[in-house]
Amino acid sequence: MRCDSELKFKSLYAAAKEMADKMDINLAPPRNIGIQKNRDNYEGGPEEYFRRSIFHPFLDHLLMELKIRFLEHRELLSKIQNILPTKCSELNTKEISETVNTFAKEWPNDIKGSTDDFIAEMTMWHRHCLNMSKDKRPRTFIETLINCNSALYPSIHTFLQIGATLPVSVATSEQSFSCLRRLKTYLRNRTGDERLNGLMLLNLYRDVEVTCDEVIDIMSKKPRRIDLVL
Repeated sequence: MRCDSELKFKSLYAAAKEMADKMDINLAPPRNIGIQKNRDNYEGGPEEYFRRSIFHPFLDHLLMELKIRFLEHRELLSKIQNILPTKCSELNTKEISETVNTFAKEWPNDIKGSTDDFIAEMTMWHRHCLNMSKDKRPRTFIETLINCNSALYPSIHTFLQIGATLPVSVATSEQSFSCLRRLKTYLRNRTGDERLNGLMLLNLYRDVEVTCDEVIDIMSKKPRRIDLVL
């Protein structure tokens, strides 16, 4: 849309002008001033003005946010995956050094000791991964964290914890907030925390089967007016 903005905006402007005509609104650009401080002067008609003053800045801002959100984190995510045994066993000396430098730049306080100590620890971890059989090498951060000796590889163990919690800190929390936004309506405004958490968990984990008998067993543990013990 940014490369072919003139053609793309033409259809948008035609739809906006049609709506403005129905509401008796005149799409006219602001008047030009010789000395302008609060906005830029754009020459041309209304379509040219709104395309250059609104459409182009919006697309540029959107592209910049997408780049910051995804592209700039690609190198960091690829580097932190290098500590997994399936990928660490394929690294060479230069790639190990680049991985250590990335960690030292992003998480300097999580490195136990100096950078040279971490390079030595990373080299030992690389040899340890090579000694593993290919079919027994862990493929995920959780599996690797369980098999990692924190006494021998303290920095590696810390970065495995960071890698294991990265998806939780991003995707799961956003999914929970989106689900909470759907459940916390005006009709459920006075819903208690326990009931609201239960509804949210049922909505998120729909693949987990909950039978009526299990619900009755849980409800029957507390004294109630109705005899639920069948």
